[in-house]
Amino acid sequence: MPSIRIPEAAKPFLAMCRRHEAAVTEAEQVCFETYADLIVFAAALGFDVMGGRIPTRDTRFVTQPNPIDFQIFKDDRRYPQLLLIALAASRDRAVIREEELLCRITEDFAAVGCERLKEVVSTTTPGSWHLAIARRLAEGCEDPDQI
Repeated sequence: MPSIRIPEAAKPFLAMCRRHEAAVTEAEQVCFETYADLIVFAAALGFDVMGGRIPTRDTRFVTQPNPIDFQIFKDDRRYPQLLLIALAASRDRAVIREEELLCRITEDFAAVGCERLKEVVSTTTPGSWHLAIARRLAEGCEDPDQI
């Protein structure tokens, strides 16, 4: 079964995902319910950054956490977004049947998106990253060139 690996560029943001083994404490900054939510968000941001062009890059991936089984995306509300990104970028309906390719496209866009997120939060302290991300997203709604 195909899976989506987590780009190394996502490492700083993994702590912003809800942990399943414990309740959230006040000190935690949870922005994403799951790693899969982070990947979809980052892939969409990467798609925007690249202007819809598929990135050509040598993406590196973390070894932990493990890759996310693609079925998790397919069984849930995240799949349509990944499908739209892949269809728009590849301009080929065949990507629908090529799950491995869809996974690779998602990974590369997610890596680009995470790199962009690093830029957004680079001028803030780790405890306020979620505020910097939210502020940039709000600004981007007013001016798409801000994201």
